Amino acid sequence: MLLATIKFRAQPHKRAEALGAVDSLAQRMRGYSGCGCSRVLTDSDDQNVLLISSEWQDAGAAEVFFHSREFQIFKGVRILMREEPVIIIDEVRARVTRLMRAG
Repeated sequence: MLLATIKFRAQPHKRAEALGAVDSLAQRMRGYSGCGCSRVLTDSDDQNVLLISSEWQDAGAAEVFFHSREFQIFKGVRILMREEPVIIIDEVRARVTRLMRAG
């Protein structure tokens, strides 16, 4: 499994517009083969920092998306950003899920 995180800082006066673009990208990402899920997150310390977190079956599936027309369109909204987006890729070899129970 592969985890991909796209992180960038929106211009404060363009935050709402940037959030709309990020949400739209996450929705399109979910429709791609090999994408398990995608989430839009905001930083609790800086509301202008936006992240898209996604899970992929493998690196090949993620690469197909990151070279897709949909992702190229997203890269075109740089005018809304204070800095270039950063993509962080983490390869996960194992996952353990545990329930947290009270008491």
